[in-house]
Amino acid sequence: MLLNNMLGRFKKDSGYIQTTFTVIGNLASSAVSAISLIIITRILGPEKFGVFTVGFSIVLMLTKINELGLNTPLIKYASSSDSQKTRNAIYSLSAKYKLLFSLAVALFGLLGAEWLDGLINFHEPIIIKLAFTVGLATVYYEHLLSVLQSLHRFTQAVVINMIQAATKLVTALVMWLLDVKQVSLFFLAYIIAPLAPVLMSGRLLPSWLKQDLKTVDLGVQKRLISLAKHSSIALISAGIIENVDVLFLQKFLTTYETGLYGGVSRIAMVFAIVGYSLANVLNPRVAKYRTADHLLPYIKKSFGVVLLSILGFLAFIPLAKLSIFLTIGPEYYSGTGVLLILTAAGFLTIAAIPFMALFYSFDLSWYFSLSGLLQLAIIIVGNLIFVPVYGLEGAAWTKLASRLFFFLFTIILGLVVYQRDYVKKNQATTS
Repeated sequence: MLLNNMLGRFKKDSGYIQTTFTVIGNLASSAVSAISLIIITRILGPEKFGVFTVGFSIVLMLTKINELGLNTPLIKYASSSDSQKTRNAIYSLSAKYKLLFSLAVALFGLLGAEWLDGLINFHEPIIIKLAFTVGLATVYYEHLLSVLQSLHRFTQAVVINMIQAATKLVTALVMWLLDVKQVSLFFLAYIIAPLAPVLMSGRLLPSWLKQDLKTVDLGVQKRLISLAKHSSIALISAGIIENVDVLFLQKFLTTYETGLYGGVSRIAMVFAIVGYSLANVLNPRVAKYRTADHLLPYIKKSFGVVLLSILGFLAFIPLAKLSIFLTIGPEYYSGTGVLLILTAAGFLTIAAIPFMALFYSFDLSWYFSLSGLLQLAIIIVGNLIFVPVYGLEGAAWTKLASRLFFFLFTIILGLVVYQRDYVKKNQATTS
């Protein structure tokens, strides 16, 4: 009877359905991407995969920088708007700013590749040039993803994720069959894959959506920039936090060790993707919540995610070595301890995401910038101090420390703001 009641509630709750579908769909896409990375990892081996990892880390950081923090206000304001004209203005202005900044990023990369190459002791300028040019395809894939999420087209969002993942897998298989060994070719094929769903966007978006780069709407522009000033700091910080440890490892250690860290971090990334999938659904949904009647049940469910995250990590511990064997191969066994630390950080990310979504409802833009800057400070200082002394473990523990801070800061501040702005105000109104 209890099970039937739970299933009945699940079928009636669109939030549960959308969240479950999105998480499962994105996990499936991540599994496909993971298979392509497994193929690449096994073909290249730890040292060459270290080169691939450094390049891919640069791509991920550039993606967040080039995003300019605009995806957050895009989702927040387009999700809550009923006007097609306003939505089109939001989408168009966001795309225009990103395109203009992409030109500046690409120019900087082409002119400064050799300088950056020497700075991180890399000796692969072609990888850096590809990251600063072709790697920007991910910016426009994520723009399309944000547009679909703001329209609550979660099915299409999962579909484009699967398209880019399948493209990566197919190209990896083709190069494996052709016995390709060049890191630059694997890297190029992998970073250009997100362009595939962007080219198909006309079939995924509603007919009324017209992104016009000539659009001028001062009201929309002011709202976008106001929130983007804070969210850009948070998102750029997040991109650096996730990937800068690889550059510190490359500078202070060897390419082999960088590849070892990169291999096990790809496994841990699967759990972080669960968190990002939750965010894709929760952020636009919670942006519409305006009363304690909506927020209190949501907060209670969020603590359930924390419990599931703890149980999930405990269940993974005995499977860590097996996961390495089944994916990237026995060559990476020495990274088992690092994998466990990074996985703990991934589960902390999952636990924090539902509480972070509260700030899409709260009028507290500075949370995004402050939390990002504080995490960034932990990452930079931690890596500078601990990587030269403790190597891979130093980088992993630093990432875990930043995730723990983010979890505690988000949950405590979220509950304080909810108590202040909703519970106390509600009590004052009723009295």
